[in-house]
Amino acid sequence: MEGEAALFTAETARSLLIMATGAFAVPLVSRPLRLPAAVGEILFGMLVGPQLLGWVVLTDFARLIGLLGFFLLMLMAGMELDFSLVEKVGRRKLGRMGLKVMAVFAFSFILAGLLGMPWFVGMILSAISIGLPLMLLQETRHSRTLFGQQVLLVGSLGEFLCIVLATGVAAWCRAGGLNLLFLDKIGKLLLVFALAWALLFVLRIAVWWKAEAFSRMTETHDPSEIGVRAGLALMFVLVAVTARFGIDPILGAFMAGALFSFVFRAKGPLELKFLSLGNGFFVPFFFITVGLDFHLELALQSDLVAFLELLVALLAVRFLALYAFRGPGATTREALAGALLLSAPLTLLVVLGDMGLRLGLIDKVFNTTVILLAVVASIVYPFLFKMLARGLPAPQAEDRGGGRLVSRFLQ
Repeated sequence: MEGEAALFTAETARSLLIMATGAFAVPLVSRPLRLPAAVGEILFGMLVGPQLLGWVVLTDFARLIGLLGFFLLMLMAGMELDFSLVEKVGRRKLGRMGLKVMAVFAFSFILAGLLGMPWFVGMILSAISIGLPLMLLQETRHSRTLFGQQVLLVGSLGEFLCIVLATGVAAWCRAGGLNLLFLDKIGKLLLVFALAWALLFVLRIAVWWKAEAFSRMTETHDPSEIGVRAGLALMFVLVAVTARFGIDPILGAFMAGALFSFVFRAKGPLELKFLSLGNGFFVPFFFITVGLDFHLELALQSDLVAFLELLVALLAVRFLALYAFRGPGATTREALAGALLLSAPLTLLVVLGDMGLRLGLIDKVFNTTVILLAVVASIVYPFLFKMLARGLPAPQAEDRGGGRLVSRFLQ
């Protein structure tokens, strides 16, 4: 009881009350202002944190809830991967999408060098996340168009490769370069992938032979919520394994979501439950804690020119990649619209900034700049996309057989 009292103090209770109130109120305020809720939550954390009003102190208990929110966010990111689409597009189309992703990475590191910035800035510029693009495409009714499907596939491939590359970079830095320790970490990373493949193999066989039993996991109404429990158990297993091997746990949480997405293709009800669990409570706490950790005095020390260069570079590398490898019939407007969609990787920018700080690749001032970059990019670029989306081919009614435009994409 004494340990519990030390963990949950009156100060913790007051901080949780304010954070929970903010998690409820911020989306209501953000919608009229056309702000993504995550951006509003970061700004709310800045406002009530020690740098401004000083109402909230970031206690260990609040940090734990924020960490759980982060793991759930990575789990949901993995669940957003559309493996059915990946399997149907064919090697030629998939190869073109892969070239676009690799071009984003290549242009990012080249531009970071040209700007005279550390090589890790290339990682930051290459961050691709599917969450905000998916929301914007659904909001503008372009998610089922040829343009929307291409952007979603590029985003899915990019997010997966970005997390894998970030994991490899972390292993390189912690090992101190190419040595036996680095090879040991790569071996452990491959072991994690082997474990994930074994889990995938077992799950596919189990679902095949016990289809009726496993169908309960994706039921809309299940008093025991077996699907949610299984997803959380898988997430914590892979997070524990990666942490035990000295690998960044973001890979474990992301792979758990990807495994679920691959095995349970009709995951609609289950995905909605995780969205309710994560976005309803834990994920907002994560973004609020990011705002609480924000240091205003460091932001004032940030180089404004460097910030503007990064903001423009985020868009430039994506536009160059999408334009250079555009398919037949694709227009410059579509390349620019896709670049705007993919230029607001809010979550991954925050994650990579924190990772770079922990690895000693960037300092606190630059990490603050990255957080500002994530916030501003998530406000400006979605707004510009919505303006440009009016000139894109008009969305057509979704076809029950899969949609004529999606069929065009798969040809």
